[in-house]
Amino acid sequence: MYKWQRIKALHAQGVGIRQIARDVGVSRNTVRKYLKEAGPPQFKAREYVKELDKFLEEIKIMLAKGYIGTRIYKELKDKGYQGSLASVHRYLRSIKAEDNAAKLATTRVETGPGKQMQYDWKVWTLPVDGKPLKIYLHEVVLSFSRMKFYTFSLSITTADVIRVLVEAIDFFGGYAPELVIDNGKQMVITHQKDGIVRYNDEFLKFCGLYGIQPSACANYRARTKGKVERPFYYVQEHLLRGLEVGDLNEFAVKLSEFQEAYNKRPHSSLGRPPEEMFAEEKGCLLQIPAVEPAFLHHKEPRKVSNDGYISHDGNLYPVPMRYCLRRVWVENIYGRRLKVYDEAGALLGEFDLDLKKQTARPLHPEHETINRQYQEKKLKLRSALVEKFISAFGEDGQRYLEGLRDKNGANLYWHLAEILSYQDIYNREDIIAAIKECLKIGSYHKNSVKRLLEQKAVAPLSYTCDPASVNMPPGKIKRDLSCYALKESEVAAVS
Repeated sequence: MYKWQRIKALHAQGVGIRQIARDVGVSRNTVRKYLKEAGPPQFKAREYVKELDKFLEEIKIMLAKGYIGTRIYKELKDKGYQGSLASVHRYLRSIKAEDNAAKLATTRVETGPGKQMQYDWKVWTLPVDGKPLKIYLHEVVLSFSRMKFYTFSLSITTADVIRVLVEAIDFFGGYAPELVIDNGKQMVITHQKDGIVRYNDEFLKFCGLYGIQPSACANYRARTKGKVERPFYYVQEHLLRGLEVGDLNEFAVKLSEFQEAYNKRPHSSLGRPPEEMFAEEKGCLLQIPAVEPAFLHHKEPRKVSNDGYISHDGNLYPVPMRYCLRRVWVENIYGRRLKVYDEAGALLGEFDLDLKKQTARPLHPEHETINRQYQEKKLKLRSALVEKFISAFGEDGQRYLEGLRDKNGANLYWHLAEILSYQDIYNREDIIAAIKECLKIGSYHKNSVKRLLEQKAVAPLSYTCDPASVNMPPGKIKRDLSCYALKESEVAAVS
């Protein structure tokens, strides 16, 4: 190139061909050749005939059969190949490089408004309160406007995926008929090389309820859903990396703020903010159908313990005491929250799930009230018992009560109840007399009263009527033996 440029420059200055050839160091014919050509000289590699060129068809057949390089070399030697094994391997590497280039070749597809949405998730370890916690960051994006919805979970089940999509559809105010997804087991059971896909039944039920057509991307070809893949890198570098939070609620706020800012930021390829383009796309989205929530969100039965708790992942959560020993239904939301419903579907409670094993039973909000009511009832009954005792036995009973309180303490009310029960057998005057005697000797025990009462004769119970005055109907008390005689027909049957 330098010689061609020098020849052109010298010729333009009026230098002769002979002088140019001497100055540049080329022949005069080369000078004349370069001066005739309008463009710069082009390098032309020499063409070689390769030994392998005669066996290209055989190599293609053997590659289709899955032969390795050494096997191909051996087969070619039998067919008359004179080259080396290194040449065979070099040729096979060039074929593989061409195949890889063809697989990596990507065409950009822009869908119309309201035609397609894409979904995926990313795993990230987030420091929460100084401890690492694995979270799953979910993203749903509308392919036309690039409008994005983000949320996160601590679990990754089919129920979690369905909940994300339902919340995204509510956020967008509509949805696209095509959903591009990855091949996670939560959505796809198998995806064969020939493109045949078997979807998860629960995921298919969701798609059927909304009228969505799922489209699983090719295996190991994430770029098929590039509109949802690429933003994850932006979220990772501009939000997640280096982020530490005190609790998950703080992270939820930060993620919501990031989502809002991201949707207002001009898109690098489209040059317009997603929110601006979403205004054009929203009218093209399908309207959200009325779907029974029970069909979408999975609930599990739990039995409430006799002290008003349910167990979930080894931790306890309180529910109203009126449901003790009854069945309730629990709904796990992203592994972060737990909702509890009764048999009729009424919400009984909602809890933030504990991220670690509980070290103590949580306080039940009703236990304190119930215990207080029980204590109040017990005190009321005891007070009524004391009043009844004093009312029955007067001042002597009052003095004996004080002695019982000093001598017996905790058993006071048992003694009072027992002494009051003696009224079923003895009259009140005798009991008061026994109490007075106990006061004299300083014996404060229900048995002392009982022994004194037992020394007195108990009056017989009085009849309300005289048995002799009762008119009984006449009747035959004795029975004749003739009534036991067998009848003639019975005698004949026995004989």
